[in-house]
Amino acid sequence: MKTNKPNQRELLAFIANAHKNTYAAPKDVREKSKMQTPFLPGHKCFYFGEGDYEYYDGYAGSEWAPGREIVLHSGDPIWAMAYQGKHNESFDSNFFQDRVFPFLKKALTNVDKNMPFRGPSEFKEGEFEYRFKMEGDYSYFTGRESVNYRGTEVFFQDVMGELIK
Repeated sequence: MKTNKPNQRELLAFIANAHKNTYAAPKDVREKSKMQTPFLPGHKCFYFGEGDYEYYDGYAGSEWAPGREIVLHSGDPIWAMAYQGKHNESFDSNFFQDRVFPFLKKALTNVDKNMPFRGPSEFKEGEFEYRFKMEGDYSYFTGRESVNYRGTEVFFQDVMGELIK
């Protein structure tokens, strides 16, 4: 395995493009990257490749859905991010599937190209508000994303990521 630090600009651009072509993508695009055979049993998994870069994302569950993303360069793992969170249980499952997660996907496609790990620092639409706060940079970071509905937090995820050396 290589120990060279990847090109930051290339890596961040690839991660942004991978996110726009996997989970948060429109259904017709997302279906192209969804793996028919998941790399982990019981998971929903996505794959996106471009040039020498490959991206894998796998998560289990539907409302509380911990997961992990891995980026490979020339076959070597170079970057990873894990995420986990939960939703406000005073709202029913249909609210999340029909309203919260479609809004979350919109936020995730409005990614900041300099920080493409989740969505932008803020995104609002109608009665929903998305926020992502992060400490660190692409080489090592922790962060938290949240979705508020009418001022009440209804969903959050904690994330952590780093280069693989």
